[in-house]
Amino acid sequence: MKPAKFDYFAPTSLAEALEMLAEHGDDAKVLAGGQSLMPMLNMRLARPAMVIDINRVPDLDYISPTPDGGLAIGALTRQRSVERSAVVQEIFPLIAAAMPSIGHFQTRNRGTVGGSITHADPAAELPAIAMTLEAQMVLQSSNGERLVEAAGFFITDLTTVTEPEELLTEVRVPALTGDWGWGFSEVCRRDGDFALAGA
Repeated sequence: MKPAKFDYFAPTSLAEALEMLAEHGDDAKVLAGGQSLMPMLNMRLARPAMVIDINRVPDLDYISPTPDGGLAIGALTRQRSVERSAVVQEIFPLIAAAMPSIGHFQTRNRGTVGGSITHADPAAELPAIAMTLEAQMVLQSSNGERLVEAAGFFITDLTTVTEPEELLTEVRVPALTGDWGWGFSEVCRRDGDFALAGA
């Protein structure tokens, strides 16, 4: 199928993007990597009046260690960048180990951290990792910013607490404390398929 008609807007600043979200609210969808949104548009499972493409918004693509030993990841950071990051491998090897299990490398080249977490697919790796590592989500709107713990961010399948006028701009992973071990395992029919189970 082809998507239903929609208006397209490509802001070049965060303020512009937030202004458009404030104006269009529930009638808008945010386009980041498009790995989830584009199929939903094509199958007409999503029919927004406006698509807001945030790929030209600067300063949302970064991986930065935090002073307390944690990590801050910009919402537009490509999954492949996280997979290849020496900083991620050093500070959070669990994240590095899970990244190759996300789809195929072609989708990781476009897919974003923020897009995957906001989509909240129950078979996706990044929401599970956010929960496991007790990440915090930075949500911004024209009215300000709020910080939401991962445990309170995900409501149910494909649903988060993100309000229609809000944009996820950053994922913060706090430093690990005390004795800590990790493992990652996933079962799927073929490499790159949606996970049937993961731990």
